[in-house]
Amino acid sequence: MSDADDGNPSAHTLSFPHFDFSSNVDPVLNISYPANGSQKLIDIEDERKLAIFMEKRMGAEVPADSLGDEFKGYIFPITSGNDKQGFPMKQGRKRKSVRGCIVGQDLSVLALSIVKQGEAELPGLTDVVHPKRLGPKRATKIRKFFGLTKDDDVRKYVIRREVQPKGEGKKAYTKAPRIQRLVTPQRLQHKRHRLALKRRQSEKVKDEANEYAQILAKRVAEKKAEKADARKRRASSMRK
Repeated sequence: MSDADDGNPSAHTLSFPHFDFSSNVDPVLNISYPANGSQKLIDIEDERKLAIFMEKRMGAEVPADSLGDEFKGYIFPITSGNDKQGFPMKQGRKRKSVRGCIVGQDLSVLALSIVKQGEAELPGLTDVVHPKRLGPKRATKIRKFFGLTKDDDVRKYVIRREVQPKGEGKKAYTKAPRIQRLVTPQRLQHKRHRLALKRRQSEKVKDEANEYAQILAKRVAEKKAEKADARKRRASSMRK
């Protein structure tokens, strides 16, 4: 330590490692096609092609003709994204650390969705169909999915899936979700029991209130009679 540093607290500074997050790596496009249930990461090497997304907000629909000939006629709405620190794009004010909703160069992944398909097929995206792995679980949604009425048995229409257990020689088996909000005779019985308990309790409270009111009226009448007798005794004693 030199003499010039003595007594000068500002001369002793702590040095922290510097992390450079301002790399010019262009965002990767995460494109999803909800109609087919497919999703694909596409890396666009020419950064000038990504200029159509810059300064756009979440939810904006962007024509993708300038990305290449295979994207002609496609329209991509911006659904989300993540920056290089991993913070997601969010709209509105939040109580946690999130990124804004405007697309910029600091994004590492930009999430897009296909609302309008173009002339050409995108390999691995529009030419592939991934069936839905799980079906509806709630009873009303199963009825809506299959067009059933209230009289139909929902349990016969629940979608089952085959599971292949690990290990050799084990047989495959099927699994089905437990139907939620299914009205069964047992549930109706429980409901009737609950309502009966409520009625019984309310009747008990009413009877106790009536009994208390009768006892209270009797006590009040007795007090009045005692006071009237006391007044009569005082009046008769004063006459004597």
